[in-house]
Amino acid sequence: MDIIVLVLLCALNFGISIWNANSVGKIWTEAKYIGGGVRILAVCGYIMAVAGFTMVYSIIIMAVIGATNGLGYLEAEQSALLLQFVSDLTYILIALAIIPTGIIITINSLVVFWKNKNIKTGAIGAWNTFATVSNVVNATRAMPSAFGRIFESVRKNRDSGVIVLAIAIVAICVLGGYFTASAIVKRADRKYDLFNQVAPGYATGDANPQGQPFAQGQQYGQPQGQGYAPNHQYGQQAAGYPPGYGQPDQQQYGSSPRSMAEREAELRRRQGM
Repeated sequence: MDIIVLVLLCALNFGISIWNANSVGKIWTEAKYIGGGVRILAVCGYIMAVAGFTMVYSIIIMAVIGATNGLGYLEAEQSALLLQFVSDLTYILIALAIIPTGIIITINSLVVFWKNKNIKTGAIGAWNTFATVSNVVNATRAMPSAFGRIFESVRKNRDSGVIVLAIAIVAICVLGGYFTASAIVKRADRKYDLFNQVAPGYATGDANPQGQPFAQGQQYGQPQGQGYAPNHQYGQQAAGYPPGYGQPDQQQYGSSPRSMAEREAELRRRQGM
């Protein structure tokens, strides 16, 4: 029964982490451009995704170590020490990551609910509040003991390779979480263009009025060497930006001078800023 609960917990956290990373990726480039609160929320979501993947990977590794008694290379006492150290250190790192980011996300969700009073925003605000309060309470109770066990383990086993192995395992889990979240964020960032959804005309990847697509991979605010396709009216621009880039051309793009302002306003509205 415990194994089933553990598997379901890992699956749930893995799914939530994928959702977080994918949601962040959809606004990653746009958040860089706009900055401010939108950028902060994007970074918070990214940290949450990394922490979620890190937790899942650490649970899997600890389960393997526990089931195989240190892969058959450790004594029972060493295996127990390794599991305890990995568990405590991982918990502290995750708690230090998700508590401040969770507070920021919770405050934002409550602001969104205040501005848009409906069931959806209310449910999100309530869940975020519950999760953040629960995390803070649990951390207040558990972190002092976790720090105490870590210091005691280091003091008693400073010459043991088990401590070094435990730190290496935690580092691998964190790196695994980082690379997994980064891959999902980058994929979603390439796939979605929120600016273009709000006010088409600036985003690359669209066809220009003559039906010629912009250079592949070009993103607003990030020069890529060849700013436009060779047969575009501006021709090839070695600097990455065509002349007058960022100045709306109503005839060519069909967008008003307020297009970018409207996009920013819509993005902020969607993020509740």
